[in-house]
Amino acid sequence: MPLYDRRTLAGVYSVEESAKMLRHYRYAEEHMMRIMAGWIALTPELPVKLELGRQVWDCAQHADLLGKRLPELRARAQTSEPPNEAFVAFMQALADREQPGETIERLVGLFRVLKPHLLCVYTQHLSACNPLYEAPTVRILQRLIQETQEHVIHGQILLEDLANTVATRERAVQWQLHLEKLLVAAGGVLGKRVAA
Repeated sequence: MPLYDRRTLAGVYSVEESAKMLRHYRYAEEHMMRIMAGWIALTPELPVKLELGRQVWDCAQHADLLGKRLPELRARAQTSEPPNEAFVAFMQALADREQPGETIERLVGLFRVLKPHLLCVYTQHLSACNPLYEAPTVRILQRLIQETQEHVIHGQILLEDLANTVATRERAVQWQLHLEKLLVAAGGVLGKRVAA
């Protein structure tokens, strides 16, 4: 009798589904990296500049890890794919905050909307992985989860320092609500829309 039967080895996601999910994650990480890199020169606050620079590096590493995993899932290496045009629009809305006085909106978009969303999706994916035959995906997701958690904490600290008045808090909440609506309309990074 074999040590593992087919049911033991079966995972929640097929190889094709896993590859597609990783392409979506890579799209988000790659575009986040580019957005943050572009913001560094536009952001007057030095602590924010430094944190963005550090996180650009991490996102580049995440995109590379995801891209290198794809051939092992019978997919082309280093490819990214948005789930739909609505998610592309969400990412563009997040990126469009390019004025020097919009650091609060940048931080809100990253650390209250996109990164917490990715953290939830990565954690759900990890919990569904078969640790036996999806071990490489498990290791990648564990790293993404740990580093994304750190990113969110550091970003929230910066945001707390900047959004320290009623007016700036209201600004932050309004922008968060706007981005949340766009993200929900897109069905998140995986494009899973919920029926109304």
